[in-house]
Amino acid sequence: MLVDVFINSWPMIALGFSLGLLHAFDADHVMAVSALSTRKPSFLRSLYFSASWALGHGGVLLFAGLLLFGLGFAIPDSLVHLAEAIVGILLVGLGLWCFYRFRQQNLQLLQHSHDGVVHTHWHTKGHAKTHAEGDVAKQAVEPSENQLKEAHAPMMVGMLHGLAGSAPALALVPAVAEGQIEIAIVYLLLFSFGVMCAMLVFGSSLGLLQRTLKRHNQMLFNWSCYSIATASILLGGFWLSSSTLFTGAH
Repeated sequence: MLVDVFINSWPMIALGFSLGLLHAFDADHVMAVSALSTRKPSFLRSLYFSASWALGHGGVLLFAGLLLFGLGFAIPDSLVHLAEAIVGILLVGLGLWCFYRFRQQNLQLLQHSHDGVVHTHWHTKGHAKTHAEGDVAKQAVEPSENQLKEAHAPMMVGMLHGLAGSAPALALVPAVAEGQIEIAIVYLLLFSFGVMCAMLVFGSSLGLLQRTLKRHNQMLFNWSCYSIATASILLGGFWLSSSTLFTGAH
């Protein structure tokens, strides 16, 4: 009976959740979400981006699983290799986009003193003069309601990552499912749920860190954004150099 199959397969099905937790922390996943979150960073925005990315990632895996185990179709290797290469291009593009956005903000390093104590902060040109005169302008960093609803970019990135990583994620499903599509679906759901839980933990931690840095050390916050952009470009370049689409490896 199907119930007996579920009972016998439960340890392996539960393993899918643990593998999903680990899978979420792949370097390319973490870097893409981090780079996207540098635009007007906040706790809610990072959390929302992480959830959107995870939904896109899980949706593609479930779709691929249904094609493979429900209809007997397989995603062509060429498409998977292409997705892997696009992930590298995407990481490089995200890093360059971050640098471009930083440049558009026209950040300036301004020194001023209060009660004989010299402070150094990053400011946009529009706020530097005001701050120098002693009027500290507080800039709102929380995303608007419309911005919170714009999850298209992280969700599309998650779908791309799901396609690129579909082969490793689906590798254990035949051994777990034993020919039962219901078991395969449950396994993939738990795997995707594990990915989402881990990414939400990462997103909330990143959001809290960014919010704390922006409130207490603007210079360190801006350098952290530059570091994320640089790491994204370097990882994307390495990813491209290792892509089977360009190396010809199988």
